[in-house]
Amino acid sequence: MEKANIKSYDTSPKIRYAWVDYAKFFSIFLVVSYHIPHRADGYVGELLSLLRMPAFFMIAGFLFNTNKFHSLSYFLKHRSIQLLIPYTSFFTFFYISWLLFGRDWIGGNELDIPLWKPLMEFAYGTPVTIIAPYWFICCLFSMQIIYYLLIRQFPKPIVIIIVSICPLLHCIPWTSYLPWNLSAALLYIPFYAFSNMNKDFIQSLTSKHILGAIIAFCITLVCIRYGNYSNMIFKNIQIVICGLLVMPIYTIFIKAFSHLKIDKAVSFIGKNTIIILALQNYIIGCFKLYFKSIIEYGGYATNIILTLLTIIICCLPIKLINSYVPFLVGRGPYFEKKLNKTRT
Repeated sequence: MEKANIKSYDTSPKIRYAWVDYAKFFSIFLVVSYHIPHRADGYVGELLSLLRMPAFFMIAGFLFNTNKFHSLSYFLKHRSIQLLIPYTSFFTFFYISWLLFGRDWIGGNELDIPLWKPLMEFAYGTPVTIIAPYWFICCLFSMQIIYYLLIRQFPKPIVIIIVSICPLLHCIPWTSYLPWNLSAALLYIPFYAFSNMNKDFIQSLTSKHILGAIIAFCITLVCIRYGNYSNMIFKNIQIVICGLLVMPIYTIFIKAFSHLKIDKAVSFIGKNTIIILALQNYIIGCFKLYFKSIIEYGGYATNIILTLLTIIICCLPIKLINSYVPFLVGRGPYFEKKLNKTRT
């Protein structure tokens, strides 16, 4: 039986896949679009929901290389720098802004919220009041720890069985109270595990496989149309199965789109999705505050325009952060030195 735990330590340079930047771009586009009024709903909305967060977790799983981490301590330090540094930085910035500029600022009337509540949310990994989209960061951090421990300790078949059971555990009511979005991690970990264990399959997907991808997509459409949404167990099973079935055609589409010569712009956005996640709600809040009539009478076309505009607006702070304060997002020579020191 093939063992999943890795004995050697991979020091080879990181491989960069051009189409992954496009996948990140489309994923962050769907996430931002979801938070803007007049988003797609109904049948189309259900289909997009199978791409929005699952695609992000599949990209993360595809890029994850267990061999890079020779110990649990190095793994935790690496992931903490990559995820928890920006989590802490942006929460601190927006929490101070929330205190200084008034608690009825942009996000709505929040004067009844105790000052300590956002701090408790931050510690619990559910920063709803200050930086709600970063539930994803906390969830990904929890998910990566779970997967790392599983893949290092058990054979792959056992890992597959465990991650397949996890969405059923998500249905247990008390799991919703678990910290650091462990409940969501249980639901979405199959996407992360599948893409990590099937990198060669995902990388090999091309237009030659379009027929099989279309068949899988059609099965997904049927499941969405006749799915049982009243039963939580059936709903979670459907999310996982349909989400996996729709990924081949999504991947083929992304790879086809990646042939367009807009690599620099897409790569720039793809490398900085963690910053866009932090800024998007406040930019959207400004839209709601100053462009009420446009949003009120707009439609899905308005949603797309505002989504693109939100991403474009994020470009300036992204450049400023990367140029002058990269340590806010766990980048720069200081953190590289810390990781290299731990690695050796």
